[in-house]
Amino acid sequence: MFRTTKQRLAACATAATLAAAAASFAAPTTAAGAAAGSDLTYGSNILLQNRYGGDGGYLDTNGHSSQPGATYNVSTNERPNSRGPATSVWKVLSATGKAAGTRVVSGDVIYLVNQYGNHTYLDTNGHSDQTGAKYKVSATATKDRGPGTGKWHIFGKASSPADGHIRTDDIVHLLNDYNSANGGFLDTNGHSSQGGGAKYSVSTSHYTDRGTGTGSWKVLPAS
Repeated sequence: MFRTTKQRLAACATAATLAAAAASFAAPTTAAGAAAGSDLTYGSNILLQNRYGGDGGYLDTNGHSSQPGATYNVSTNERPNSRGPATSVWKVLSATGKAAGTRVVSGDVIYLVNQYGNHTYLDTNGHSDQTGAKYKVSATATKDRGPGTGKWHIFGKASSPADGHIRTDDIVHLLNDYNSANGGFLDTNGHSSQGGGAKYSVSTSHYTDRGTGTGSWKVLPAS
């Protein structure tokens, strides 16, 4: 039992000091766990933020496409879903039969399904006239408009822990499967002429990063 007010205040100060020390000791473990991000699983909805200039915009469907068999144009947008409901949201599905809820691993082959309207698949369609580009990119109602045009090999740049799994906040490269995985890497290339806040045109490139970060995409949760 404390005999004076001074003794009670000293005891409280000591307890507060011990609690603060314990919290500071625990903080690095909590921060490291948060930094790793959540596992990406099949059936998840994500955003893909291009890393050109630190923020090359969010992969987005924008306007009807004139490409044969295509439904929508694809570009990046300044802000996700600012142009229309879920235009920047992409559902990750396995192209090799892996079940919903299964973790996505670097090297997997996936479909990316845009969640705007009736849902369309990210697709390569025709040769691009952009400097240094390979194929045009659009979205189509058909899972595989041509052999492999709607399939994408997903490669993680790194992960923590280094176990090969893809997580939110990871940087990935996406290689199109057309012509025996020779459809090029998903890439931003030049300013987009699309309206509604569009930022850069999207095509594929021979290189993982044609320019600094143009072929790098950050995986973010859609909600």
